[in-house]
Amino acid sequence: MDGNNRWSKQYNHSQFDAYTKGAKNLIKLTNHLFETYNLRYISAFALSNKNLKRSPDIIKLLKNVLKYFLDDQKLLSKRKFNIVFKGDMSFLDKYIIAKINNIHSSNKKFKNTLVIFINYSGKLDLINSINNSLLNNKKKFTLKTLQNNLSTSGIPDPDLLIRTGGFQRISDYMLYQISFTELMFSKKLWPDFQKRDLDNCINKYNKIERKFGQ
Repeated sequence: MDGNNRWSKQYNHSQFDAYTKGAKNLIKLTNHLFETYNLRYISAFALSNKNLKRSPDIIKLLKNVLKYFLDDQKLLSKRKFNIVFKGDMSFLDKYIIAKINNIHSSNKKFKNTLVIFINYSGKLDLINSINNSLLNNKKKFTLKTLQNNLSTSGIPDPDLLIRTGGFQRISDYMLYQISFTELMFSKKLWPDFQKRDLDNCINKYNKIERKFGQ
């Protein structure tokens, strides 16, 4: 979901307005995907581990946007899918962590799930998985052991990854899990990314013959 900050400059809006528009766009597009396509999981990279090195003012802004998102009951109460947050939440205020826990506990038996990654690093996810495996005294380290100890354990690897904002890089996102993921990049900034853009990506994806290295 790249391009919120650049969108604020391009359209002369505050950064807060840009990021909240981006959050609302995530829910809108998630609803569209689950209603239109036979999907079980959607993931969104909201904040990387490296993003925390930005200025304190930006971090404060991002926390306020997250708080706004979690407090927006009108936006969240009508959802027909679960929301799960992944990543290191230790940098967040206790109020926000409590709100995230409330979201997790309020998840119902929906068949669909939106996974939002906050303060996440693919490299650290791999390191943590290896350390957890060693702590569990596994005599033999296998791919299955690694997969079971990743933060995404139980969640299928992505079939399609779409990055908005024009940059063509992964930025430390699910480094292990995307080994056979189809990658697509859009020059559109995230708040401007619409349903038709998403549909175009999925139509392109459906025409790809996936061989998984075979």
